[in-house]
Amino acid sequence: MNARSEPPSLPAFLERRRLDLPMSLAFAAARGPFRVWAERLGTLWRAELPECDAPARGSCVGECVTLDYATGAQAEGVFLRPSEPGPHPAVLLLHEHGGSFDCGWEKMLDLPASQDTRARLYEGRDPAQAFLEAGFAVLCLDAPGWGRRWQGGAEGQQALAANAMGLGWSLAGLVAAEDVQAALWLARQPGIDAARIGAFGFSWGGFRAWQVAALCGAVKAHASLSWMACRADLMRPGAPLLRGQSAFWMLHPGLAHHADFPDLAGLCGAKPQFYRSGRGDRHMPEDSVAQAWDTLAAIATAAGGPPPDTGFHDHAHTCPSETLDEAVAFLSRQL
Repeated sequence: MNARSEPPSLPAFLERRRLDLPMSLAFAAARGPFRVWAERLGTLWRAELPECDAPARGSCVGECVTLDYATGAQAEGVFLRPSEPGPHPAVLLLHEHGGSFDCGWEKMLDLPASQDTRARLYEGRDPAQAFLEAGFAVLCLDAPGWGRRWQGGAEGQQALAANAMGLGWSLAGLVAAEDVQAALWLARQPGIDAARIGAFGFSWGGFRAWQVAALCGAVKAHASLSWMACRADLMRPGAPLLRGQSAFWMLHPGLAHHADFPDLAGLCGAKPQFYRSGRGDRHMPEDSVAQAWDTLAAIATAAGGPPPDTGFHDHAHTCPSETLDEAVAFLSRQL
């Protein structure tokens, strides 16, 4: 058998399914008010997740925080607060994948361990500091597999996914449940205004930002960078979801044939939403991003929410400095 260098593609029978998924719970197929549709889809989604109805249990020593989740998992991170008296608005800061697993929450701060990542993806900026300077408290934690929760790095992703699925969960579900519990914990902290909790992330962190806003009532607004498009387009030959490994962090197995990514994000249609994506982003095709944003706008109208704040920048799959500033300003206005 000759080695092949072309992008991976689907066999013909799966390609037909890619183009003709039932999407029975897509917003476009809904018959009735937003509330009824959202309840049906949200109930199905939550049934796929580990328990996450209650806040994580946490302890703080200075700025260092440790959260214990309902699954028994534990995560470390930082909980930073402005020096001025509260109560403060707060943001759940969700780190990206980035192809590097040696640090998680540290990617969001100005630390030696994150210098290369921040130079490559954030133009050297420190997202945590940007939010602190705007008056936000910041909570950022290691996701499963990152930092002190390392599980084999890139080589270990598939094994971790297989083990989770073999035990009735998924990587995407585990992360979703942890982010919900972290947001609930954050909303209960002294000096934090529970009515002003937001979420922010870039790339996979952007996926996590709209995901936690869709699943958690405590999150009142979100800013998502570089992760929103339509499922079928994200499975074109050569696209990330066809490559396995990292794709598992974004796939909820029981939802894939019921609803598209903008449908899932649409569960927060009544909340303020901010999306940015790069022109020429090899991960997020521009035509598909625009189509997803149209769906989100239609859902927001049905939900009685504000139109999503959407727009493209010219920096491909990165978080440009000016886009970070736009996201901080958006959440400042909303929260």
